[in-house]
Amino acid sequence: MKAIDIIIPVHKYDSDVAELLTKCLHSVKDMAIMGQKDNIKTNIKVVGPSLPADDIINLVEWSTEFTTFNVINNPGETDFCSQVNFAVESACDSDYFMIVEFDDIVTPKWLNMALPYIKSRSKCPVFLPLVETYDIKSPSMPIHYINELGWSSAFTENELGSISNSALQDYCNFNLTGGIINRNSFVKSGGLKSSMKLSFNYELLLRFTHFYDEIYV
Repeated sequence: MKAIDIIIPVHKYDSDVAELLTKCLHSVKDMAIMGQKDNIKTNIKVVGPSLPADDIINLVEWSTEFTTFNVINNPGETDFCSQVNFAVESACDSDYFMIVEFDDIVTPKWLNMALPYIKSRSKCPVFLPLVETYDIKSPSMPIHYINELGWSSAFTENELGSISNSALQDYCNFNLTGGIINRNSFVKSGGLKSSMKLSFNYELLLRFTHFYDEIYV
C-alpha cells in the first residue's frame, strides 16, 4: 500500500461540526505523519454539500510532504452511503481508502499496524480496526467495543481475526468506520446500498465475504 484516501463525510457544517471535525483532522494528521515512516501517502477527502472549503482546510495546518487535502462538493444525496460512494467514484485514486466519520479519533499507528496484514493478504477486501465507542459528554471511559468478536476463538472458524461469510450469519455488529478498504473490491461489490438506513455496513460485509474468502480484523 503506497497511498490511501481518507474519506470524511459531512452532511452539514456548523460550529459544532467544526469543533468535532478539527479534532478528527488532527488525529488523521498524526496518522499520516506516522504513515510516512512506511512511505504511505495520505490523501484526505472531506465530502459534503456546499461546504466552506477554505474554512475547513484552515482547521488544521497541513504539510504537502506527507498528505494532500481536498474538500469535495457533493451535489447529490447527502446520506452516509451516498456520500461515501460519491467520494470513492469521483475522487479516490488510491488502491485503498478509509472511511472516517467527522466525530471519530483515529489511532496514529493504525496504518503502520495494518500494513503487514495488507501485504500478506492481498485478496482481502477490508481490514477492520478494533473500535472503542465513547459518550461525547463523558469521554474518559469507552461505552463498548466494536469488531472485537473477530478475535474470539468461539466466533472465528479458522484463524483469529479472519471472518467468513458463515461466521457473519451468526453476528452482525461490525462497523466499517476506520476500516482500510480495497477500492476495486468495493466498486466490484456494488458499494454501500443507500436504500438501507441501518444495516448497510453488515450488508456490504456479507457481499464482501460472498465474493472473497474473508474480511479481517
